[in-house]
This record gives sequence, structure tokens and C-alpha cells, in this order.
Amino acid sequence: MQKRKVGLFGAGTIGRAVLAELQKHETVEVVFVVNRDPAKVADLGLAPGIATADPEEALSRGADLVIETSVAQVVADYAPRVLETADFCAFSGTALSDPALEAQIREVTARSGRRFYLPHGAVLGLDGLSDAGPILKSVTITTRKSGKSLGLAPETEGVVFEGPAREACRKFPRNVNVHAAVAMAGVGMDRTLSRILAVPGQGVNEHRIEVEGEGLSWVIEASSPSLGGVTGAYTPRSAAGSIARILGGGGLQIV
Repeated sequence: MQKRKVGLFGAGTIGRAVLAELQKHETVEVVFVVNRDPAKVADLGLAPGIATADPEEALSRGADLVIETSVAQVVADYAPRVLETADFCAFSGTALSDPALEAQIREVTARSGRRFYLPHGAVLGLDGLSDAGPILKSVTITTRKSGKSLGLAPETEGVVFEGPAREACRKFPRNVNVHAAVAMAGVGMDRTLSRILAVPGQGVNEHRIEVEGEGLSWVIEASSPSLGGVTGAYTPRSAAGSIARILGGGGLQIV
């Protein structure tokens, strides 16, 4: 059986969870892990030469699927090119706040037949949002985190942003990837209302999604303890689950 060649950008909390999932699959060959300092991934059980700091050399290895778990700029720099010949999974969905990048990704995937995956991350219910698309009237996502988790001063308190998801993603590119995912699944970056609240000392990342449409009214709430940075404890598990679905498999599946 021919193995699926997979490359990974980033080896932080989410990247390590993704790599652990990839290493479970006998049908997967990890062909690169790009990290600024390859020595920092020496504990990941990679074969010699797999870890590299050179994105261009890494992409020359012919991956069938490239996964980004680092920063939005990686999506902007490499997704359109990768999608000419391979699939791309972006955990930094805030990159899609650039309408030109979104348009380029849609054009390339339509032409090449490749797929661009946007994981649900720390929230739930995006399948329902996507299914309800034509009958949705409004979608609001409210996030409550500590200032530290938002990249702000720890004592920051109150509403730090309220407006279109596109602007939230531009202002907090590392902190609101769930807003990008909700927007892209539902009514888009400009019609999705984002609210971001800073709560001093809060150790939990909270997200509330309010949805109104023809014949439907939903409130979805998700919370997870912070791991100390921008990531909640659920997100690495969520990331591994998304990768498992991308890789596919047999048996009973929930769709």
C-alpha cells in the first residue's frame, strides 16, 4: 500500500498533538516537520533529516497533505502554491481574513481539485452551521479569555473588540481562529459578529455561538481550561480528531 506523504509546519502544542495522531497511522509517512529550531523537536521520534528549518526544502519533498499549526503567515505564504499539487490543512484560519487569499485558495482548489481544510478547533457545531447556510440570518460568536491568552496585558478587562469577524481576525491573528472557522462555516467574515472579552485571571477559554435562522435558533457554548498560552486544553484533542477524519478510515462514521 502506498503511504500518504504528510508535511507539518509547527511543533507547538497543537503541532505535537497532530504529529502524534499522524504517527498512529501506518498509511502515513511524515516527510517533514518545519520548525525554526529543529533541535527543539528532537524528542518527537522523527527519523533523521525530517525536522528542518527550511520551508522551501521541505516543500520539495512532495507531500500529499501539508498541515499548518504555526502562524497565519504560513498559510498566506504557502497554501496557494501547495494546493496546486497537494491538500492543505490550516489551523490558523485567521489568514482567511484577507479576501484576496481566500479568493486565490478557492480558485486554485477549483482548478486543481485539491482540498483546503479548516478545522473547527475549540468550538462545536460547524457542520450544522454549514448545512444551515442558506437559511441563516445572523451568527454571533463571543469569546472570553484572560488578557494573557489574548496577547494583552494580564490586567486587561472588558470588551476589547466588537465588530465583524474579519476585523477580529486581523486584530487578533493568533487568538481567534475559532472566529474564522465559525465565519467561514456560516455567513462569512463580514456578516459574522465577533465579541472578545478579557477577564483578568480567568483560567478558562470560553466561546458562545448564537445562531438565528429560518426555523432555527441555537446557542452553542464551549469552554476549556487554558494551557497557559492561547490554546485551551480541548484544542489539541480536537486537532487530532480533525486530522483523523482527514486521513479517513472505515467503520461507522458520524457525518
